[in-house]
Amino acid sequence: HDDKMRIVLNKADGVDHQSLLRVYGALMWSLGKVLNTPEVARVYVGSFWDEPLRYDINRRLFEDEERDLMKDIQSLPMNSALRKINDLSKRARLAKVHAHIIDAINRSMPRFFGRDSAKVEIINSLQKIYKEIENQFQIPSGDFPELEKMQELLVHQDFNKFEALDTKMLESVEGMLAKDISEIMGMIPREAPKTDISGGVFENKEDSPFGYQLGVGFDAGRKDNDWIVSRFRSKYDTVYQRLGPIEGKVLQSVVRDEMLKSKLPNSVLGKIWKLSDRDEDGLLDSDEFALAMYLIDLRLDGHDLPSVLPEHLVPPKKRTQVNNVVNA
Repeated sequence: HDDKMRIVLNKADGVDHQSLLRVYGALMWSLGKVLNTPEVARVYVGSFWDEPLRYDINRRLFEDEERDLMKDIQSLPMNSALRKINDLSKRARLAKVHAHIIDAINRSMPRFFGRDSAKVEIINSLQKIYKEIENQFQIPSGDFPELEKMQELLVHQDFNKFEALDTKMLESVEGMLAKDISEIMGMIPREAPKTDISGGVFENKEDSPFGYQLGVGFDAGRKDNDWIVSRFRSKYDTVYQRLGPIEGKVLQSVVRDEMLKSKLPNSVLGKIWKLSDRDEDGLLDSDEFALAMYLIDLRLDGHDLPSVLPEHLVPPKKRTQVNNVVNA
């Protein structure tokens, strides 16, 4: 059950960011040697206690990792049901393959003489039998049992007791795989109810200033009375005046050169422009320019851009214009 394991690298605040990187790399290398899984094991990095962080340079990383871990735990009820169905489907396919293998062995055995020598020959040519079944019944090679293990098991079996294939039972299994499994899958909700797991660390913190990503990035200033961008207006306005606004607005070409200094991709800068140009006239006034510079700073700080500009980031004058348009 290695695929069910979740690993927590706790007390990660006890080392600085460089040491943490080396510890994480060494841990992942060791896990790759120990765990026999096709995918790398998920390791959650954090400091899961109530004491102050010794090194808080990775605070954002710890918060993101804790959030992912809690979401993973909350999804256990749904994942458990999906895993059971997948296990049932896997065992049903394996049983079907076993039935074909036993039937092929039964048909290959002589009726009266030379059964012992035939048994040895059949076991040695089991790979050929696998290939014939795979081609005849279009069964994926991954559904077959491990060849060497199957050969070891067959050595101790009495081939005289092997029976012919029961086609009715096989049809029932195929019907279950084709229809019943899909119907059961449809009965499982896409998302587990949030109330499945609650209490303790799952208590809602969203109504406090310390909820996940509250008060930081694009959420900063959401519950403040002033426009948060105005706190940085002095440096933004200095750049704005240097660009030489005409009738209170700067041209696209001028703003473009200034925005390119951030070295952000054009796709990101284009999105920032659309979020900032509130009146969609292709020009930026002082408020819109300050907003664009603020969004650039947030993106450079590692925050993802929203698809829609949050209401508290809209310049106050533009909010009035939007309301007038809506009322009209």
